[in-house]
Amino acid sequence: MYNRFVVLVLFFILSVSSVFSEESLFKKGEDYFINNQPEEAVSVLEAAIAGENVDFKAYLYLGVAYEQLGFYDKAIEALQRGMDKKGADRGMFLVNIGNNYVRKKESTEAVAYYSKALAIDGSNTTALRNRANEYLRLEEYDKALDDYKLYLSLEPDAYQKDRIEKVIALLGNKIDEIAKQKLEEERKRLAEEKKQQELLDRVLNSLNNASEDTTNLSAGSEDVEQYSDNFDIVD
Repeated sequence: MYNRFVVLVLFFILSVSSVFSEESLFKKGEDYFINNQPEEAVSVLEAAIAGENVDFKAYLYLGVAYEQLGFYDKAIEALQRGMDKKGADRGMFLVNIGNNYVRKKESTEAVAYYSKALAIDGSNTTALRNRANEYLRLEEYDKALDDYKLYLSLEPDAYQKDRIEKVIALLGNKIDEIAKQKLEEERKRLAEEKKQQELLDRVLNSLNNASEDTTNLSAGSEDVEQYSDNFDIVD
C-alpha cells in the first residue's frame, strides 16, 4: 500500500508542478488539509515543497497529514526539513516530531524532542504534558510527577485537571512505595553483608586455631625423632 501511495504522489507532483505555482499548490494543499483530506493534501504539498520558497506551514501540514495516514517516518522527515525554514515555530515542529515518535512507541526519542521544545520555551505546556506522559510510560515516575505538577501550575484550568491530579496522587504513592522498597532492599543487603562478614570472621578464626594446633604437633615430632638414635639397624 505504501509503495503504491508513493508512486501516486510522485506522479501527481510531476503532473502538477509545471502547471501550478508554489503558492497556489500550497493554498490548495492547505485547503485539503483543513478539510481533513490528508491523502490529497500530501500529494499537493509534496509538489509545493519541491520549490524553494514555499511557506514553512507546508512542511507542518505535510507532516501532520502523513501522521494522520500512519506514515510516521515520512512525517518526521517532513517536519525535520521544515523546522529551520524562515518564520517556522521550531518548538511546534519539535513537538510534532515527538508526537510521531509516540505513535512509533519510541518513548525515549519522544522525550528527547519534547525536551528540545522545552529548551526553547519552558512554558510550552503541550510539550510538558506529553513529556510527562512518556516519562510515565518509561516508569521514570519522579520526572513524570515534576512535569505534571509544573503543567498544572502553568495550566490551572486544564480540561484534564481532575485526571492529572489523580495521576499526581498515584505517582506520589508510587514514589513513596518505591522509596520504601529501596530502603528495605538496602536493609537486607546490609544484613546479608554483615552475615557474610561474620561467617568470614568465624572461618578465619577457625583457620588460626588450626594453625596453632599444627605448630604444637610439629614441636612434639621433635621428641619422636630423638628415639631414632636408640635403634640399631640390623644388616
